[in-house]
Amino acid sequence: EALSAEGEAACRVVPWQEAFARIFVAVFVAEWGDRTQVAMVTLHSSAPWIPVCLGSTMAFFVLTLTAVGAATLLEGTKLSEKLVLGLSAGSFLIFALLAVKDGMHAMGTPVQAALLQVPKF
Repeated sequence: EALSAEGEAACRVVPWQEAFARIFVAVFVAEWGDRTQVAMVTLHSSAPWIPVCLGSTMAFFVLTLTAVGAATLLEGTKLSEKLVLGLSAGSFLIFALLAVKDGMHAMGTPVQAALLQVPKF
């Protein structure tokens, strides 16, 4: 009987206002001082504040929507921590390599030539 009472307490439905407040505080604290906030300051320095606010709000909405969609698809699936870390590390590596390639391209350095050069120490 004690287990069923614990199970009922754990499965209680949280009112949407309480859920909203918890989620808002968690995201606000996690994002405060993050690179995204610095990017918004940078964007606002060269664009009016309304497009910056609307664009960043839409971007966060789409990102959140995809995260919720992925969580819905994976609901009930047990994922290993190694798999999640491996996928995260792989995606960061891919984006890092793309950023380096774009940086070399912006500097006018051919990527193939840069990859073949041996650094001299």
